[in-house]
Amino acid sequence: ERSGATKNYRMAIDLRSKGIMTDLFLGIAILLFSAKLLGELFERLNLSSLVGEIFAGILVGPILGLVAPSEELRMVTNFGIIFLLFLIGMSTKFDEVKNNIYVGSALAIGGCTFAFLGGFFVGYLVFNSVQIGIILGVAVISTSTAITLRSLTDIGVFQSKPYKLALAIDIADEVIAILALALLTSYFSLGSVKIWEIVTLFLAVLGFFFFILTAGSKILGKFLTLFQTMRDEQIVLSIPLVILFFIAFVSEQVGIAAVTGAFLAGVAINKSPLIEPVVVPKVKAMSYGFFIPIFFAYSAVLLDMKSIVTFFPVILALLATVSVGKFLGCGFLAKYCGYNSFDQKLVGIGMIPHGEYSIIIAQLALLGGFIKSDLYTIIIGFVIISIVITPVLLKMVSGKKRF
Repeated sequence: ERSGATKNYRMAIDLRSKGIMTDLFLGIAILLFSAKLLGELFERLNLSSLVGEIFAGILVGPILGLVAPSEELRMVTNFGIIFLLFLIGMSTKFDEVKNNIYVGSALAIGGCTFAFLGGFFVGYLVFNSVQIGIILGVAVISTSTAITLRSLTDIGVFQSKPYKLALAIDIADEVIAILALALLTSYFSLGSVKIWEIVTLFLAVLGFFFFILTAGSKILGKFLTLFQTMRDEQIVLSIPLVILFFIAFVSEQVGIAAVTGAFLAGVAINKSPLIEPVVVPKVKAMSYGFFIPIFFAYSAVLLDMKSIVTFFPVILALLATVSVGKFLGCGFLAKYCGYNSFDQKLVGIGMIPHGEYSIIIAQLALLGGFIKSDLYTIIIGFVIISIVITPVLLKMVSGKKRF
């Protein structure tokens, strides 16, 4: 009798597991197909594929109901964050902007400070919560590097003076965002805002960064070279992935988000001669062909469409305050670094688009229970509009001057 009950129990578990896996496979297929299809469509419209991927999630999720949020789907799609930050880390070459690094860092600090204050006050005034103000402020501090540089390239200023300054600002901006992300996620786990804990945590984060990027970088570089002569050519990809997941694991153990560890892993190995010609193309194919599109599409599946309508004025207010903050902190202040008014406008407008970091922070806060779906929707709506308006504004400004 007991063996019969055990057998029935196992059959029930097997059926449930089969149902979960079936839904997971179908969900991934729908997300990936729709994300790549709409991403291509938006690329053809001279807009970021990121917007298309988000709209794909809105279409198959809240509108058509073909994909529903699930823990299994969340776990799979979260690999997109890890690989995205790993790629950004491998592409962050501090040597390329050494001539502008001090000016870029100063302007990045200015832009991030103004943006944070704008986000904080909108969050505090609308939701009457300091915690929400902080989360919203951190979510909007970082500009999307890829969209900024692509938008500037599209108007014909590639490798120009404002382009190089924007690149320097974006790299410093990313470092600030990673620090802010590490502090915020650690705050989520601590659940407190005591000053001494924040200072201690900040110093610990800096210490971890310093170790990974100095001694860790040298150790990992030598470790990678050990596998150059192996007969299995794919091991050149496998070992960087081992490094990625190990540093992500260590990051989680010391109280820093795995996505931060992924970024540091990328930076730590990016000086290896194998990275640019071999590792980056392979990781890009895997990431942009699968993990990253489904991450952004799934981010939109979590949206509450009613909140978009209800809080649309708040989205516009957030967009206005953060955009003005970025323009003042990065564009206007460039005046005091020897840049003319035209270059100031290009740099200032170029800092408006938000993307990866805003979505990552919003999703971490939502899944951690620190914000509700309405604030999550506000952040995603803000990201979409900021990406759409940037190339339009840049073309309006650049159209008044020939290069």
